[in-house]
Amino acid sequence: MIIHRRSLLKQILFVSATAALAPSCLFDKQKSGIPLKQLHISPDQEAAFASLFATIIPETDTPGATSLHLDLFAWKILDDCTPKNDQEEVVKGINELNLFSQKETGQFFNRATIAQREKMIKSIELRDNRKDTLFVFYQKAKGLALYAYTSSEYFMTNVQIYEQIPGRFHGCVKA
Repeated sequence: MIIHRRSLLKQILFVSATAALAPSCLFDKQKSGIPLKQLHISPDQEAAFASLFATIIPETDTPGATSLHLDLFAWKILDDCTPKNDQEEVVKGINELNLFSQKETGQFFNRATIAQREKMIKSIELRDNRKDTLFVFYQKAKGLALYAYTSSEYFMTNVQIYEQIPGRFHGCVKA
């Protein structure tokens, strides 16, 4: 059997190009929205967290949590700046939120309607029990959502007009 050099080079080139491009061609719909180093979350957990943020800060005449991607900012803060035990509490809280949602609506939190999500949040807020893990998780998530919103570029440029330090010079002003 005679193998020509050109055909062999073509076959090697074709195989190596296929091996190099194949991983990027595999499209996985369940990929995470942001790469995390320490946290390991499922797409359902990420979607539930994003839906919680979208329910806390909805879209109105101003952009809400979804369009500002506040959940991705919060995941990054949790991954980079939060101790391991707090990270585990957040993941457990998301799981409890999904269990609570399944008990109330028969589906995960992110698949519930907006009215159902608002009703669940109101019932969680009415608990007011400091030992209830779902209540504690909700309070942390709500604080994180507000922190993400007030740190967003939209808020800093359109709502709270930010002036760089030292700000304006007012010269000689009578006291």
